[in-house]
Amino acid sequence: MNLENMDDGDVLQALGDLSEGSANIYLWHVSGFRAWLAEHSLTLLDVTKSVVRTYCEKMKKNRHWSVSTINTALAALTRFFDGLIESGLMDENPSRGALGDKRVRRSSSRAPKRLPVILFEEEERRFLEITQVLGIDPPLPFQTLRARQIARLLYFTGLREHEAIQLRVSDLYLDSDAPALRVIGKGNREREVPLGPVIQQELLLFLEAREAFLRAQKRCAIPPTLVFCDAMGGAFSRGGVYYIVSTIFADLDLVKRSKGPHVLRHTFATRQFRAGVPAAVVKTWLGHSTLAVTLSVYEHVAEASGSVRPV
Repeated sequence: MNLENMDDGDVLQALGDLSEGSANIYLWHVSGFRAWLAEHSLTLLDVTKSVVRTYCEKMKKNRHWSVSTINTALAALTRFFDGLIESGLMDENPSRGALGDKRVRRSSSRAPKRLPVILFEEEERRFLEITQVLGIDPPLPFQTLRARQIARLLYFTGLREHEAIQLRVSDLYLDSDAPALRVIGKGNREREVPLGPVIQQELLLFLEAREAFLRAQKRCAIPPTLVFCDAMGGAFSRGGVYYIVSTIFADLDLVKRSKGPHVLRHTFATRQFRAGVPAAVVKTWLGHSTLAVTLSVYEHVAEASGSVRPV
């Protein structure tokens, strides 16, 4: 399932087990909401409580929806976003509390909440081995290097895939005594994520290779600002990042229910908790809106506390 090109089957999968009548009604509401987002140049990742509230208000005013219809729409969106969270495609449900109505609850018919999909220790070792970028002779072709570096950045920083492809060279502070990167995440929230020595060194060498590649192509009228750009300076698509990561996982013969970039984000967060990093710090690095969101996903590993250096 991919947020960029979901079809009705994907929506129904996210909605979970429903009677045929309820499934059709909920699908109609979710499809209408997605169409409204597209009309306003928004994606599912742009959805906040404010967006859901605005949508409901517009439907009530322009289409004369009743309170009952609004509640049904909100229940459909709540269930839909719950399903996306369970699939690892989103971190939080923007429809919960959007209208200040606490009556909308997760349906008891849904499957129990599952743990986030992560790489286990041996899988992490193999992932780092198969994506190695330093000390390789002869040097990797740039396209291969770029693909591996994107995957490793997600692993070492916990960025969402759309945050990685929007990362600018000016967002990297690699020569600082405290190397970090700056991210504008969901809800236009800005944060800094510290960089460990391995990813710091990798990014320094990657930027050198990137500059040489672009200079050889001679296709850009102005220097591109994005870290991970194509020969024309354009951005990668989220689908492209999904393809890169899922291909690496296929090479590792992983058997998991999810095989996209969010697995690397979950792995990063779980690794920090197990290393003793406090939950409030992990919450900041992940860009979650509240600590409750972080704990709801990682409560099974969130008891430890200690150092605040990323690992």
